[in-house]
Amino acid sequence: MVGGYGSGKTLAASVLGHLLSISIPGNMGIVLRRSLPKLHDSTERIYLEVLNRSGVPYAQRELRDGWPGRIIYGNGSEVVFRETKDPARFLGPEYGWFFIDEAQEEPVKLFNDLTGRLRLIRAADYLRGIIGTNPPSQQHWIAKKFLNPGSWTEKMTVRGEIIEISYRMIRSSTYDNPFLNPEYVATLMQNHTASEVKRIVEGHYGFVMEGDPVYSQFDFMKHVGVMEPPARLMSLYRVWDFGYHCPAVTWSQIFRCKEGKLHAVVLHELMKQKIEAHALAPFVLEDTAKVFPNIPAQLVLDGGDAAGAAMSDKGPGPIITLGRPRSEGGYDLRFRYRKFSDIDPGLDLVRLLIRTRCKCGYYLFIVHRRCQELIQALSGGYHFPKEKPGLEQKKKPVKDGWYDNVADTVRYMAELFYRPAMLGNMVEAEGVPVIGATSDDPWAWMNP
Repeated sequence: MVGGYGSGKTLAASVLGHLLSISIPGNMGIVLRRSLPKLHDSTERIYLEVLNRSGVPYAQRELRDGWPGRIIYGNGSEVVFRETKDPARFLGPEYGWFFIDEAQEEPVKLFNDLTGRLRLIRAADYLRGIIGTNPPSQQHWIAKKFLNPGSWTEKMTVRGEIIEISYRMIRSSTYDNPFLNPEYVATLMQNHTASEVKRIVEGHYGFVMEGDPVYSQFDFMKHVGVMEPPARLMSLYRVWDFGYHCPAVTWSQIFRCKEGKLHAVVLHELMKQKIEAHALAPFVLEDTAKVFPNIPAQLVLDGGDAAGAAMSDKGPGPIITLGRPRSEGGYDLRFRYRKFSDIDPGLDLVRLLIRTRCKCGYYLFIVHRRCQELIQALSGGYHFPKEKPGLEQKKKPVKDGWYDNVADTVRYMAELFYRPAMLGNMVEAEGVPVIGATSDDPWAWMNP
């Protein structure tokens, strides 16, 4: 269960755990949270409220500071409450159900280890593992394992027999809780950015703001829209970041508006995990043909960091291997590249484009609404380290292996293609109509 603040996740999980315990005599459940104060003051308190309101008699054991560490139902079922700092203390017994509250604080190993203990024979037909959490970042193990709301099964073959494992993801928002004062929701919306509201109120995965955003000037209403196909052929800039096992590619165009100003628009993105850049190339070519069918290959220009052309103990970099003829295993790609020893000029150029509004009515930098990873990166996923009081830190963006990769493609585009265009070294077409980049609705860019 993934949901916004106060959306009722813990209450729903407590009710389910209680029903499993009273319905199956001798069942064994465990309720977990990272620390004892959080476990007692929030999770266990709610479970005990459910238990008391049900009217079912129970006994308390392992009392500590007035809080039971174990409760025993009249039918022999037991529920234990444990902090997760030392898993060895509770991974011995077999369980019929478990509940990890605020699971984004836990490593995936805990979830896997508990699943391995979910084998109580008397509850065999009703084994349940439950996790509840506020939405973590899109790179968290929860977001990777539970992609979208709904139910599904995964099949495994065990000694020739196909076994189905069932999963269900429920997403809830703060709006769903009818008992919350509307002022609470209003206060959350007032004190958080639009992207944070999308996560902590509406329950969607997103970046967790840890430090100041690199591009603090970026705004959904100003910089996200829908670009119509240009009236004439234009160069398409396909820029790569060869991140280790997580490469990113964005497609952009640069044009002059009716006021004679250079605008840059990012039209498409592609990111994949657990893949090398060379293996990503077929997907890049497929997307290019599908999304930009009217642009001939001669007008597609590739760009990247010069590090992609370097030799390593694994051989030549992707710029070299992708540039080889197809007969030699390459893709005939020709890259424009530079060594970016100092990233600050590129960051400053992108910031300039983001904050500059042209007389034509649009900002010099616009992102298509389908580029949601880039939008999240520019909104704060690409950020500086969290400041530590008393320590002087270098102001360099965090390299998280995801948002920094897609954000780097924008910086490369600005340095490799936009800056030369500013100096008059490139020819640009005119006019790419933009829809929705100045909408009064901050979420218009999400509409289909």
